[in-house]
Amino acid sequence: MDEQVNEMDVAAQQAQEELKANIDTWSAKDVMAWWSRNFLKAGHKRLGRILVSLTKELKTVSQSPA
Repeated sequence: MDEQVNEMDVAAQQAQEELKANIDTWSAKDVMAWWSRNFLKAGHKRLGRILVSLTKELKTVSQSPA
């Protein structure tokens, strides 16, 4: 069980890196394809957490004083 959780954590980390690298150029369809490619390996909860954390991160960046 622990090995499976660890594999899912690794898959989620890889999915997060891919999303962060492409977030400025991807469309909603691209994000849907990203989700489809990753949800079996990483799990829906982990992918959801990635989207929420990236949203918070981008809000912080866009609200930073220039």
